[in-house]
Amino acid sequence: MDAASGTGTAARPPTRRWLLGLVVASLGLTALVPLTNTSPYGDLSAGYTDHLHHAHATWVFLHRGLDAYRLPLEESSRGIPYSQVTGAWPQMPVNYPPGMFAVFLPLTLVGRHVPMTQETFGRVGVLWMLVLAHLAMGAVFLLLAETAPGGRAVVGMIAWVYLVRLALQGFYDPAFIGAGAMALRALLRRCSGAALLWLCAAGLLHYRAVALVPVGVVAAWRALAEPPGRRPWGALAATAAAGAVVVGTFLLQWPVTAPYLATLHPSLGVTAGGARFWAVVVASLAAAAATGWYAGPLVAGLVLAALGLALTDIYDWWHGAVLLFAPLAVGVQPARAASTARALLVGWLLLMQPLGFDQTPSDLFLDFARHYRPRP
Repeated sequence: MDAASGTGTAARPPTRRWLLGLVVASLGLTALVPLTNTSPYGDLSAGYTDHLHHAHATWVFLHRGLDAYRLPLEESSRGIPYSQVTGAWPQMPVNYPPGMFAVFLPLTLVGRHVPMTQETFGRVGVLWMLVLAHLAMGAVFLLLAETAPGGRAVVGMIAWVYLVRLALQGFYDPAFIGAGAMALRALLRRCSGAALLWLCAAGLLHYRAVALVPVGVVAAWRALAEPPGRRPWGALAATAAAGAVVVGTFLLQWPVTAPYLATLHPSLGVTAGGARFWAVVVASLAAAAATGWYAGPLVAGLVLAALGLALTDIYDWWHGAVLLFAPLAVGVQPARAASTARALLVGWLLLMQPLGFDQTPSDLFLDFARHYRPRP
């Protein structure tokens, strides 16, 4: 991926073999971290337990079904033995769509049937998160390789930092980011049906995939603009069904989840009026207007969708991964100046992450410096 668009001869797109080599090398190197780090949960910072909690929640769901959404974990898990229980978030129900269970089912079964310490199980979980992150990385790199040149390498490096940090801390969020990247790639290739199916996958994996609604609008518009005999009716029906499942499970868990979330870091919308609030709003509106001109309405819509989450979601760094979608979408629609749009969006992302969601992408390296301790 090129660092700038340049002039003269167009840059040659990287080959799939070269991109695969980058992904495999990254997976091999980053896998050394959980394998050699001293951490009770296998994560980089010795404090994140999402990968362990979700494996346990999946086991509970297999036994209790929708009660896992209706009841706090401490109630829904009663009488269901599981050897890898952390005790994290007992007051919370499952607050993820059912696709999360598919992601964690292999890890859940390993935790139930293979005897091991919790530290070892945590390492296995983080390794699984790294595999998912690198699949997402492959999707991101393929998308960037097929879009207009100009700043793609910078966007790719920022995406790498986000995906690797999420995985090393035990988050499965790269799964829906990868599905979103594949939806954008399908749009780029004028395959609206495939784009809708990838969006179904993203929505079923994570509620924060709501940030991809602008992609869904474009994909649905294109699908319905096809002649009746060529419209992807199956994909449209699948989208409606997936949407019903996502909304339904969200409504099931919300009465129990909302009171707990109210005790956490408040969103910008709750603290509206301060300097941080106005910096985020003004910067995002300006970025949407400018990149809408340079790269099209889809990019502008993704900027505004990320702003919407910043104003309504709780203030935690991992929620900021949705900021990646706007720079990744540059070139999916015809762009007047892809390099200019990406430069603006990188600046917007670097501002939005600390102000709208906490911390910065470079905190990956601070995490490593502060918390990595080689095993004796």
